[in-house]
Amino acid sequence: MKNIFFITTIFVLCHVFSISSSSAQVYLEKIEIAPSKVYKSALENFEKKKYEEVDLAIYYIEPVMDAIKSEFGIDLKPEIQSGLKAKGTSFCTAIRRLIFYDICLIFTSIDKEGKDYSTDKLRVWFKMAYINYLLLSPVLLKDKANFAIDRKIKKMFSESYLCFGSESPYGKKIPPNLKLFRKRSVRIIEELIGVFPEFKEEVESKK
Repeated sequence: MKNIFFITTIFVLCHVFSISSSSAQVYLEKIEIAPSKVYKSALENFEKKKYEEVDLAIYYIEPVMDAIKSEFGIDLKPEIQSGLKAKGTSFCTAIRRLIFYDICLIFTSIDKEGKDYSTDKLRVWFKMAYINYLLLSPVLLKDKANFAIDRKIKKMFSESYLCFGSESPYGKKIPPNLKLFRKRSVRIIEELIGVFPEFKEEVESKK
């Protein structure tokens, strides 16, 4: 039976779907170049009208787009290619959507596969998600009215990071709490959708 869910609902309920393995986990294990560096390069070269360099950058982030399509049923390639061809603002919007869904992929992987990995590995993945957000932050801060929202989201990331336990060798160590991480990461996604309406999208998944 097919059901339509918003992306936030899919993230919360992804564990009930018949998915043999996490596409996010596979992409995170095999990635050679940090996607955040590629996103930044693509956006900067697009602004400089260096379209050949942009096209090359897109090639390097195809594994991320493939994972998004596999995990969430959202194909971002057409809108990114269309935006590049049009050489308009739609390209930057499409890249921002890619960055957002990359954050969703990382959160999904931690949620679904976290118990099988060391907390050090999970921290690395989470930091990748935060660095991705730092590419979205300047867009928010173009409007001074969004300063408090940006600060709130950054604080939410900091609080979620604490879910991976205490790193201090002194005093009582705090064990990882992935259940709490799920709750906090879902709130981050909801907050991002609230300030970036273009991130909200209905996706179709098989139960």
